Amino acid sequence: MNKLIYICLFVTMLFLVSCDEEKLDIINYGSISGTVLDGDTYQPLPGVLITTTPASSSLLTDANGKFSIPKIKEGEVSINIKKKDYLSNAISAAIYGDEETTLDLLIFKDENNIGNISIYDPVPGNGALDQLSNLTLKWNIEGKKSSVVLSYSIYMFESGTTVQKLVGEGIVDKLVTVSELKNSTTYYWYVVANYDGNKVAFSPTWSFRTSASN
Repeated sequence: MNKLIYICLFVTMLFLVSCDEEKLDIINYGSISGTVLDGDTYQPLPGVLITTTPASSSLLTDANGKFSIPKIKEGEVSINIKKKDYLSNAISAAIYGDEETTLDLLIFKDENNIGNISIYDPVPGNGALDQLSNLTLKWNIEGKKSSVVLSYSIYMFESGTTVQKLVGEGIVDKLVTVSELKNSTTYYWYVVANYDGNKVAFSPTWSFRTSASN
């Protein structure tokens, strides 16, 4: 009988410890706010569409060009900026739990009538796992004028480092092949669209993780 009681107590203790471990897996949230400015005049811009990657809130800047997202998951986030007659942009920012991140963001007029370009739909998908050490990165675009021919620069960096590697430059097709990636490693990458020697759009920063063996 005593042995049975000890077994029950042991199982109960294991259950309580398991519950404590689950409680420790807490998601922290911070906030982000800022002002969007015209890149030439530095005047605040109302009505600018603000979205984030990973997705959180979608909103427009107010009459003073200001925006605020009060609850956003801790970690690296891309702030995507879009307004008619302006070149789209995306800025990466670090969000920390219980802290507010404040940014002033610039966007520039579409002087060359290029269009409101967005770079989206990455392959591999954002956050994809078990990727090969040799793979092809792909993306799509929308919003450019039909007569505009863009070229692309593709940047990549490993988790834990800010050293960025240019893995493609002057690319016309919307794809680039990368090789000899490390196993069990998270990689981040983004695309810059260029027109007539000028940067005209940035993609969000996407990620994927390679498999343990290939």
